[in-house]
Amino acid sequence: TASLFPHTDALQISDRLITVGNKDGQPRLTFTVPLINQASCVIFLVAGADKQVALDRVFAENGDEMKYPSRLIQPKGELHWLLTDVNI
Repeated sequence: TASLFPHTDALQISDRLITVGNKDGQPRLTFTVPLINQASCVIFLVAGADKQVALDRVFAENGDEMKYPSRLIQPKGELHWLLTDVNI
């Protein structure tokens, strides 16, 4: 999994394949956006009705990539969203 969290420095890294992402002060290794975008297939798993508002903003025509990092993921290959209890 990727640990790309909103408004973090990891979202801006383009000269490395792996970097450190932080969530609530806990460092995590994460693939960078450029590496993920080189993938032949990327899958997002989104579970729970509490994610509906965020998904609406992710799929909006205009959106804030720093607030919703999944908007930065545009792989060269396939992109799949597996959703439970949400509608798009």
